[in-house]
Amino acid sequence: MANGVYHTKYGITINLNFEDLGHPDRPGLLEEITQPVGERDRDLLQCLTDYRGGHCQCALADKTPWMFVRRQRRAGRVVWVAAHLPLTHAATPEESDKHKAMKERIARSAFRHGLDVQVEARSSDGRIVTDVLVSGAGGRVGREAQYSPISASRVRRRSGRARENGMAPLWVTGDASSEIIDRAPWTRVDDVPWQRIASPLVVIVRGGVRHLQIWKCTASNERSCPESGSHCGRFHSGWILPACASRRNAPPLWMNSSSPVPTANT
Repeated sequence: MANGVYHTKYGITINLNFEDLGHPDRPGLLEEITQPVGERDRDLLQCLTDYRGGHCQCALADKTPWMFVRRQRRAGRVVWVAAHLPLTHAATPEESDKHKAMKERIARSAFRHGLDVQVEARSSDGRIVTDVLVSGAGGRVGREAQYSPISASRVRRRSGRARENGMAPLWVTGDASSEIIDRAPWTRVDDVPWQRIASPLVVIVRGGVRHLQIWKCTASNERSCPESGSHCGRFHSGWILPACASRRNAPPLWMNSSSPVPTANT
């Protein structure tokens, strides 16, 4: 369906080519979806391509995946069409300062561990600019410092472009509600002033990363056996989130100028 939207509250697909929108049982649906955006939820209507996990060409112009419906004259008659809502958020000075400080921190840490670093690295096809490109014998990681709001579709789109260019994307944010979480490889740090980010003091990584833990399955261990639920006396291993690990078995992870870049989840 070329001309339609997804209604996020009802969980239905709306076909704007049909007089009844494909839902004859909802006589007030047209009036509802053509309300001014300021009088209804901004995320009420979603791009069908974005909803289905595809790459919407309109979104390449930094539009949101959220839609509005308007009249348009085509071939001498008036029809209803859907259009993307623009991004409304511009980074504040504070967000910009945090973004710059985090880029510098990532670059400094990677450089001190002997890795190649490029800040504001542009891909060969010119389609993406990566905040910090970290390269080593194991591959390339495109680090993105995200301190302003971003849509889920844009996170997926930029992460996909990074992979197409041979980079593993890795996002970092100080916002626990950021759209990057669980949509791309990510790390979350404490939301601290830019001066703290720029300083040599540690910044705690609160989520998103995992580290390999090996433990002996005994009665004195706080974990239960992953196989029997009791204690088998053997050794087990697993990739553990810092927030899920016990204090005894998993010390906190840190991000500072002298620590290695953490490994993100996938």
